[in-house]
Amino acid sequence: MKIIEIYDHLVKLGIEKDPRGPEEVKAALERENKKFDELKKEEQQEFDQERLTNPYADTRILCGDPGQEVKRMLVGIDIEVGEIILADRLGEKGKPVDLVLAHHPEGKALADLHYVMHLQEDILARFGVPINVAEALMSSRISEVKRGLMPVNHNRAIDAAKLLGLAMACSHTVADNQVAPRAGYGLLPYGG
Repeated sequence: MKIIEIYDHLVKLGIEKDPRGPEEVKAALERENKKFDELKKEEQQEFDQERLTNPYADTRILCGDPGQEVKRMLVGIDIEVGEIILADRLGEKGKPVDLVLAHHPEGKALADLHYVMHLQEDILARFGVPINVAEALMSSRISEVKRGLMPVNHNRAIDAAKLLGLAMACSHTVADNQVAPRAGYGLLPYGG
């Protein structure tokens, strides 16, 4: 299986289990596509075009060739430089790692984590909270997370992976969606 196939499959699974439901995810993607179409050509070049098909800014291929075949992965919750070095050492010991997959986002996916938090507004709305109230409730927390992530060195592990020739990806909300309660089942919205 290739990296891009794994990635596409993870996004598909995330959409299938999204607590908002498939129609709301489709509507969110349509809004992103409309927003993209309305941008000037120069602005389109700066736009994260992955957002046109993947509604989860915290799930990305971070480095490496998306067409690379994967026979062995190193998977973890938090992948930092130490785990990247471990993957490299495993390769030196005859057990090459083709893809390092983190649950928690790194790089651009970490820098854009606050975008994904708007999903919680939609979930609250599905539980009957008026959308303007849900947005007001989440606004300060989203701003807090965004400000808190600004000074973070988002690319340390990715830079290490690039230097060592390793591919890296992260899968955050798509994994969380697999265990998130659904509206209509008497459960409270999850915390992400």
